[in-house]
Amino acid sequence: MTFHLTTLGSCALYDEKGDRVNAPKQALLMLAYLRDCRQSIPRRELAAFLWSGNVQAAGVNLRSTLLRLATATSKSPKPLISGVAANIALNFDALRCDLDTIENTSGVAKLSALSDAVAKNFLPIFGSGSTAVAVWVRDVRARLAGELRTEFFKALNAPSSPQYRGELKRAAMLLLDRDHSDDEVRIALGEKITSYIQVIGETKDPTSSHPAEDTIPLSADGRVPRIALLPPETLEAAERAGSVANAVIEDLTISLCVDRSVSVVAPYTAEQIRSSNDKAGLLRQHNVVYALDTKRTGDGLFAQLIFMPRDEIVWATRVQLDSAAITEHRNEIATAIQHSIIERVGAFHHIVSDFSCKPQAYFAYLEGVQCLSRLGLQNVRRARKHFREALEHERGFAAALAGIARTLTMEWVLTARGDSDLLSQAEKMAADAIRDDSRFAGGFKEIGVARLYRGNIDGSLEALSNAEDLSPHYADVICSHADSLTHGANPKAALAKVAMALDLNPLAPDYYYWTAAGASYFLGEYTEALAYLDRMREPGPASRLAAASWAMLGDAAKAKTYRLRALRDNPNFDLEAWLSMIPNKEKWQTEHYREGLLKAGF
Repeated sequence: MTFHLTTLGSCALYDEKGDRVNAPKQALLMLAYLRDCRQSIPRRELAAFLWSGNVQAAGVNLRSTLLRLATATSKSPKPLISGVAANIALNFDALRCDLDTIENTSGVAKLSALSDAVAKNFLPIFGSGSTAVAVWVRDVRARLAGELRTEFFKALNAPSSPQYRGELKRAAMLLLDRDHSDDEVRIALGEKITSYIQVIGETKDPTSSHPAEDTIPLSADGRVPRIALLPPETLEAAERAGSVANAVIEDLTISLCVDRSVSVVAPYTAEQIRSSNDKAGLLRQHNVVYALDTKRTGDGLFAQLIFMPRDEIVWATRVQLDSAAITEHRNEIATAIQHSIIERVGAFHHIVSDFSCKPQAYFAYLEGVQCLSRLGLQNVRRARKHFREALEHERGFAAALAGIARTLTMEWVLTARGDSDLLSQAEKMAADAIRDDSRFAGGFKEIGVARLYRGNIDGSLEALSNAEDLSPHYADVICSHADSLTHGANPKAALAKVAMALDLNPLAPDYYYWTAAGASYFLGEYTEALAYLDRMREPGPASRLAAASWAMLGDAAKAKTYRLRALRDNPNFDLEAWLSMIPNKEKWQTEHYREGLLKAGF
């Protein structure tokens, strides 16, 4: 029996049938290390390597690990580990490794295998820290990247073919992801591999290795900001649909790789971020400052540039991809988007510097934002904890102050107890955010929301108009503006604003749909209101509005169902007390809502 060890992107051992072997992680690490060393290792030396932080117990741990590995692979007639008592050696006849592909291929196949190795990352869970294992893992990764670079330049002189060009592009982007300053690779990418891509952002002399420093928004530590371009769909889905949306993003990725003013995350990593449930964690891991989120809608491509330190949409566009000659226009589209991105990167230069100095603050903030993607009191309070953690790292962090203000107003809505102290705290926090950064739209957004719930509707609309002027693509601001317009007795204008916000942020959080439902209710469009509520991932907090909408449609049974849900979450709900707290500009709005709630049985 021959076992197969995977070391790229994961660490696992499989038998000949493809079934995973239940072996301890340290045993798999030992196999990878012995394979790399190609020779027997003294027991004491191997134990000290694997358990450098616990030398006294290292010998015992090694014996235990060897025993557990032998037990897990006992069905094989060939033991994986052999050697005399004083030394440990790997039985190469009994083990195959995913790295073998690199050694057993040549030409384009070898270039592809090395690209896979660099993209997936060798033993990803073992590479951090200062232990002997971590140092070795990072050394192997650097070695693989060095081999990829050597093979890359060797392949540049090989006969050109579409397959080769595709692998060369991929290799170049991976190498620039590891070392943005590698101008030899950048020039090769721009001039020899993808000559149809227009190179912008370069110095007057494109062969110069010294960029024009005053045109590049460097961070405080001298590094350019990192951007991740998230593809609209998987490669397989794009091929099935015959879509060129992914191809446009590939062109854009290449053109930004050639540009010296940003550092581009490799496509493999961008795909991982796109599909991950822990986007904040991956963004932290890869130090991403900007994310270009994309989505294919029919024959169109929607793209929005998110400034991650403040979770702010700073630019968005839609591109039609239905032209018969779209392949000829891909470069034009990519170049136009690139111009807009670079312009926005320069506008946020000062905040990028702050991000570089205190990344812990920004990533704690992102954790808080991620919590608020779903409504619910527990999520709101967990988000507030993260925002306070961000303030511990950076005292005057305007976005975190605004985030705390947001959680306080959301708690006021969810608890429905009319706690005025929550709103006064929220307004103070938002005012502090504006004081610390008068150009931050989020501060004006949160003070506008707090003013709304305190009954100052005109003051709310003024603040939200200021926020929208500061950041016209900030979908959250536009949605909050819509909510204030609804309470200001203008639900028709509110619905138009929500539509604009959803256009900018198609993967919207629940409160967008809740806001749209409220505006629809006051327009008498109850079916539409319920359709919006159905799009919420967690519709529980909006159960009162759902009950009122079903009641106005004459469905008493459905109205009762939602009334009971609302009372389960808030058993002490007082209808008249709640109506007295809702800030409506016109009396007819309060009476309209009272009618629906009374019909629902509240």
